[in-house]
Amino acid sequence: MRTPILYSFRRCPYAMRARMSLSYSYIKYEHREILLKARPQALYDISPKGTVPVLLLDGNNVIDESIDIMKWALSQNDPTNLMEMPEYGFDLISECDGNFKRALDRTK
Repeated sequence: MRTPILYSFRRCPYAMRARMSLSYSYIKYEHREILLKARPQALYDISPKGTVPVLLLDGNNVIDESIDIMKWALSQNDPTNLMEMPEYGFDLISECDGNFKRALDRTK
């Protein structure tokens, strides 16, 4: 299997949690830091939305939502069984995402 490639922006909170989940899961990946003012064509080629984070697993498999990157990473390796703990589950993350996203949009 080829090394996954993560397109990311250092200050994007969604990209941060994607990087954190890959690190937590001990997944080696190639990090491609982008500038939002100058997004590379390669990013649009794999994800027409042009948003980050985007994880390219191989030529045909792309994950372009941070929560899905988290789920994929934890499905590969969950060293302390976070997914077994209800207080850390994706229901809580999803619940917080709505409020977080609204607050984030208001601060832009």
